[in-house]
Amino acid sequence: MNNNLEVVQAKNINVDRNINLFYNPDNIYIPLIKGMKLTKSEDLSVLKDELLLKGKEYDIYSPISGVIKRLDDDIYIDNEPVKAMVIENNFKEEVKKKKYATKYIDDLKVEKVLDLINKYNVLDIPINPLAKTLVISGIEVDPFERNNTFIINNYSSKILETVDALINIFHFEKTYFCVTNGDSEVVYNLTSNIGTYPNVKLKVLDDSYPLGYESVLISRLLTKKELKWKYNYLTCEDVLNIYKVLKKDQPVNEKLITIGGNCIEEYKVISVKYGTKIGDIIKNNIEITNDKYLVVENGLINGIVLSELNNIVTRNTRSIFLNTKDTRKEKKCINCGLCMFKCPAGLNPKLIKSGKGDKSKCIHCGACTYVCPSLINFKKYLGDDHE
Repeated sequence: MNNNLEVVQAKNINVDRNINLFYNPDNIYIPLIKGMKLTKSEDLSVLKDELLLKGKEYDIYSPISGVIKRLDDDIYIDNEPVKAMVIENNFKEEVKKKKYATKYIDDLKVEKVLDLINKYNVLDIPINPLAKTLVISGIEVDPFERNNTFIINNYSSKILETVDALINIFHFEKTYFCVTNGDSEVVYNLTSNIGTYPNVKLKVLDDSYPLGYESVLISRLLTKKELKWKYNYLTCEDVLNIYKVLKKDQPVNEKLITIGGNCIEEYKVISVKYGTKIGDIIKNNIEITNDKYLVVENGLINGIVLSELNNIVTRNTRSIFLNTKDTRKEKKCINCGLCMFKCPAGLNPKLIKSGKGDKSKCIHCGACTYVCPSLINFKKYLGDDHE
């Protein structure tokens, strides 16, 4: 039984069809990671893609060229304070030496692919070379986001080339490329090109939430036998980043984010550098129509309300929404059961609210709060309320 929910209002959003670029903030902020060694000090110049922090598992490179000015304590990631290196942008995008691009990435060996992906810290979870199934998700985590849509519509040939190369390199036996039927252009782009990649099976699923969460998609897609064989799960953004590092042997230092909300003139998708301040993005790229807004990061359904505009973009930033605060009051539960029926993890949020339920299996999608007719904010009982 499919207990996912349809978010109708998300389908009616008009988004600027062009990818907007914001690569020229005055400063970039590089978080200092415990255990990593600084390779540059204050007042030294730095080139784009130059090594800044050396670690045992991966390294961090500069997204811009400029001068290292100071360390800053007033920087945040997901509302948590971090110490960061401040690089003053010289707006020249100077690089030390351009590397030649690899002509055919499917000629690379397993060890080389794994080494490059690890070296540039492309994935949170490394590729398992022993798994037999590869799952590619082109489904948005939050239905109000449009990142995967833009990646597929602008880079479908590179995405499919990379998926095919991964199949050949790791000898995956089954590969599923998953999208929803909510965007006809995405489906058309893939069906027009996927015929030349017979090893990739396109799966068009119903447009519902929270299908963009890995656990929900995998439970809908894979059989018990396929789960036993193990699988690798990648998003379209993961695949595009893998393409970049395999093709050019260079770090990925920029990403697409959705800009939206009911307090701005126009929804858009923008490419920004890692380490860019959220405040700088808003100041330079957004026409605000209502200044009584909250800034919400990573989705309107279960995003984080940012307490500081000094939060910076990281690899995990997906979206920024400027939205008015919901001032409606919570009411008494009417025992409709919608929260339990729509929970993809099969939990009873009402029991969790009373302190009796087990929330360990919660995937933190916020569906229970979204569907509640009594406006009960279950997120605060699940540790997800960041207001």
